[in-house]
Amino acid sequence: MPSREDVFYNGGIYHIYDKTIDRIDIFSSSKIAYEFINVANYYRSSKVNYRYSMFKKLDNRSKETKLKKINLQKYFKVDILSYCLMPNHYHFLIKQLKENGIKTFMANILNSITRFFNILNNRKGPVFLTQFKSNEIRHEEQLIYVSRYIHTNPYAGSIVDDINGIFSYPFSSITAYMENHNNDNKINTDLVLNYFRGNKQRYKNFIFHFGGDIINYL
Repeated sequence: MPSREDVFYNGGIYHIYDKTIDRIDIFSSSKIAYEFINVANYYRSSKVNYRYSMFKKLDNRSKETKLKKINLQKYFKVDILSYCLMPNHYHFLIKQLKENGIKTFMANILNSITRFFNILNNRKGPVFLTQFKSNEIRHEEQLIYVSRYIHTNPYAGSIVDDINGIFSYPFSSITAYMENHNNDNKINTDLVLNYFRGNKQRYKNFIFHFGGDIINYL
């Protein structure tokens, strides 16, 4: 991945996104989409010391032992606030926690998923465009709207026919926002939900009316 001019600051929140070369529908395969999600959760940690492909070959007991450390929040390089995978592109809303956290996180994910896709399809070369795009989130309202934009992508892109389909779309973080149980630290929903006083129904109403003003839902 070429060097970037973007500067990512610790504590900064960024909308990260990119699409595939020649609009390859990489995430139309649920196998690849779930691999991407698992890889993201894995490389979020600063305690990862070998590739995800090697981790998968460990026996279950060794995996469980390593995951206990990898999933400890104090070791996270980044917090994933929301995400969505579309057939030929992805969106992340990410907070950087450690120096170079976003750059290493994204490099590891994209290298890993490119290898995985190429092996499955007996091909070589890059899958995604040269550099991922990034927009810094500069104020609270932008954070809320970008989160909604990411979660409504399947409906806006006609992947689901009805807006209710957003809430059952499997390759999005929306379920973490709607479910009542702990999501094992995989998604940090607090930063967004805090603006809705922790009320998930208010956030859901905001999602439903994605042309509406945020003031009506806080």
